[in-house]
Amino acid sequence: MPGAVRTEVHLQSADTAGAFCLLVDHPPAGWWLPLHLHRGVAETIHIVEGEFEMEVAGRHTRLGPGDTLHVAPDTMHAGCNVGDAKGRRVLIFSPAGMERFFLEAGAASDSDAVDPQDVLSAANRHGWEFAPGGAQAGGRPDAR
Repeated sequence: MPGAVRTEVHLQSADTAGAFCLLVDHPPAGWWLPLHLHRGVAETIHIVEGEFEMEVAGRHTRLGPGDTLHVAPDTMHAGCNVGDAKGRRVLIFSPAGMERFFLEAGAASDSDAVDPQDVLSAANRHGWEFAPGGAQAGGRPDAR
């Protein structure tokens, strides 16, 4: 994925009768994802390792190991790894289907390059909407 984020798909739609998909990602220190929403899809984020700053509907929250945050469908949110090391998060999207974005937009290995424009196009096809100017310039949440 862009930003050198390794993402593993552990459960897909077929595994859960469409109820949810489960992924694990590994965002490096300094990684951030600008304000965006997922049309009709909720996201639950559980931090396993690392320190993250999340913005959900204008509210900033600092998360560390053991913390969990739920983002309701159609809610603007952003996040960044504010720690000094690679993090690890469990991501649950419900209903399932978001895994198709990660499978389409990702690369098989860290050495395979991905085109950011192709990733943005895939995100749009899979129900992601970015805040105006967000996908290019972004709005990195303030580290607190």
